[in-house]
Amino acid sequence: MSLSNLNIAVTASRRAAELAQVVRSQGGKPYIAPTTGIKREERTAIEVSKFIELSKESKPDYVVFMTGPSVYSLIDLSSELGKKEPLIKILQNSILVARSPKTQMSLFNFGLKPILIPNLDYTSVGVLKLFEGMGVTKKRIAIVWHGTSSPDLIDGLERLRNTIIEVFVYEYSETSERNETRVLESMGFKTFLSDDTQVLDLVRNINLGNIDAITFTSPPSVRGLFNFAKRHELWETLQNSLNSFAIVVAVGPSTARELDKNGVMVDVVPSVFKMKPMIDALALYIKRNALNEKVSGISQRRK
Repeated sequence: MSLSNLNIAVTASRRAAELAQVVRSQGGKPYIAPTTGIKREERTAIEVSKFIELSKESKPDYVVFMTGPSVYSLIDLSSELGKKEPLIKILQNSILVARSPKTQMSLFNFGLKPILIPNLDYTSVGVLKLFEGMGVTKKRIAIVWHGTSSPDLIDGLERLRNTIIEVFVYEYSETSERNETRVLESMGFKTFLSDDTQVLDLVRNINLGNIDAITFTSPPSVRGLFNFAKRHELWETLQNSLNSFAIVVAVGPSTARELDKNGVMVDVVPSVFKMKPMIDALALYIKRNALNEKVSGISQRRK
């Protein structure tokens, strides 16, 4: 059956168009319904200003960027604050670490290098392993977070007796704000806005068995969906429907853990935590599990 004519839900916002194209390339029909977005509160600019001033004084040895948008958002905010020049100088005098190739490319786009990157494991765990492998200890490490942080990464770096400086350059939101999507669009992403009507339609279609598989590319996308369901008293029916009808796909372990916290069994996690391998793994799962209750149920519904 592969993905031919199957309805594949895309809950991502930032890379929804890219993921949808991967789904189409395998014959699937993407159903785009973002369950999370980004926002910047007034305090974000204040925190960024403090971060730049603190970094000027403490001169971090390493600066870690966790996402591509965090690069653009930090530099965008520094420009608004009139502090872009000192920020760039700080970055030029530090060893830069990018969590993933996408993040690395974002730094390259601003002429920033050299840049260290984990070996294949593009997660916070991979970042920690990178520092452990280099034996980095008693250094000042600045971390530019996206909407969430990783306590395990902080704890691991502090166990190596490093000093940590943190800053959040945006927050995750259950709706996308139009004025904030410019950060993503400046990176070349076609951004899809999240809204309650779309998410409600998604939940209804999952409950009706109209969604054959649903993809999650981050823990916030999971939280956004289930927070919405709780607000509308649909949490239990959504949980039951996902466990009964839809093939649940998580891009990596942290996303899978978030689904588990919400009582949802994850069917597919790729060995490489990226979008195309995720869809490849979904297609392979369907091919190899024809007698699986969910897969056979999909076959029956499609007749």
